[in-house]
Amino acid sequence: MPDNATPLILLTRPVAQAKRFAACCRDTFGDRAEVLIAPMQEIVLLETPAIAENAGLIFTSENGVRAYQAAGGKSGLTAYCVGDRTARVAAEAGLNARSAGGAAGDLVALIKGSQPEGPLLHLHGTHVRGDIAEQLNSAGFSVSGHVAYDQRSLSLSDEALAALTGPRRMIVPLFSPRSAALFAADLPTDGNPDLICISDATRAALPASLRLTAIVADAPTGAAMLKALARQLSP
Repeated sequence: MPDNATPLILLTRPVAQAKRFAACCRDTFGDRAEVLIAPMQEIVLLETPAIAENAGLIFTSENGVRAYQAAGGKSGLTAYCVGDRTARVAAEAGLNARSAGGAAGDLVALIKGSQPEGPLLHLHGTHVRGDIAEQLNSAGFSVSGHVAYDQRSLSLSDEALAALTGPRRMIVPLFSPRSAALFAADLPTDGNPDLICISDATRAALPASLRLTAIVADAPTGAAMLKALARQLSP
């Protein structure tokens, strides 16, 4: 039987990302915490359009790269990626990956500084935040967007709902504004988890009652989320 004094980290990310972060948590925290995976989004890859020979690609998540790969996208194109993880996946797909190492604003700055000459294509999900294409088009670039994957919402599992109303301390890392909104909508009224948000925008997606106590990681990265979790688990 689990020790009720041991905190439980609830991960609501899509399965692949949740499993990867769960492994990081187990490696980092050992028996100081347990992990429960309860995805609230399912990633469904969609078709991608024909891409010009001299085009550059914009990715704001690794799911866009997966969709590009699944559609047989060719290697060798330049890929402007929001963060290091997305850039690693793009590099593994044979793309010339460049990481902005941060959020959407950093990605826009990277592209502006790189001054690409060809058209740019942003492969994103059904639910997308920010105005990357609009900002770049306003700056004189030729940018179009395409929905390359769907993020279908899922309800919290019965196990997660039971844990959220149980005696154990719950810590919930939230990795996007949509994740925050979905979690808040399903959170039982008597649930009182400790929330860690990857960005200010993610915290802003929470209702006021949860936003007051939610903390924000130092940077919009998985490494920063692990550090924020470590601080929560410190004695």
